[in-house]
Amino acid sequence: MHSPSQIKAHYNFTNADAANLKRLAPIMERHRDEFVIEFYDYVKHFEEANKFLKDDATIKRHQDALKIWFMDLFNGEYGDAYYKGLEKVGLAHVKINLHAHYVNAAFHFVKAFAQGIIRREIGDREDGVALGRSVEKILDINLDVFTSSYIEEEKKVFVSLKVESYLIQMANRFSHGLNIILVMGLVILGILGIGLFVYDLLHILDGEIEKGLLSTLGSLLMLWVVIELMDTEIKHLKGGKFAVKVFVSVALVAMIRKILIASLKSGAVEAQLSLIAAVAVLGFIYWLISKTESAH
Repeated sequence: MHSPSQIKAHYNFTNADAANLKRLAPIMERHRDEFVIEFYDYVKHFEEANKFLKDDATIKRHQDALKIWFMDLFNGEYGDAYYKGLEKVGLAHVKINLHAHYVNAAFHFVKAFAQGIIRREIGDREDGVALGRSVEKILDINLDVFTSSYIEEEKKVFVSLKVESYLIQMANRFSHGLNIILVMGLVILGILGIGLFVYDLLHILDGEIEKGLLSTLGSLLMLWVVIELMDTEIKHLKGGKFAVKVFVSVALVAMIRKILIASLKSGAVEAQLSLIAAVAVLGFIYWLISKTESAH
């Protein structure tokens, strides 16, 4: 991060600008409460405003801090202490995960508000233009420091940015390769599923109608599972979300197939009841997930 003197030099912020801002202090003091009210009227329309301003105590603390920050813009002293204070405010925004977009939008409002006060109190004469230019400089400097806090947070690395970027890139490629292998495996399973379906269908032709029908139905269910998994994986490769519901449905179909196979044998009733209970639980979970997804 640049030093305070470098930042002021880059924005051509001079002693004359500091004097202009100090001159505006008593004027802005009279409009301090008005600033906070209008600021809150502006930011309350932001989509995530309630997330950060969730109760009266938080709002009161923020309003008090906002008043202090606003008046510090016009204190005329912009040394190391001032910039350290800005860095703390910037880091506070980073820690609460406030998106940089909202910070930029808020500064847009502050600049418009301050310029409006200058036009009302000073007018558009040359003196007012010079004061407005000084306000723009100090607000741009504030925004620069706040933005730097976000950039510094993004720069935090374990080894080096170049190495970590390379590792992330390699990991993404490896993950994509595994997904391709998974799709190929599902294709092979689909082919085997078709073979199993044909094999079970032959039982019907051999005269074992009951066994053939149930086995064929089980094979169709397994083939459906493979199709669903393949479809989900293809959507995932195209950027789709991870579908939990599909995996629950896979488990549900597997349980149903077990029940079909168990019905062909004279097994224990307790085992069949446990399978039915498992199907009921999985069906309820499937319903809950479906209801949640439809709500969103």
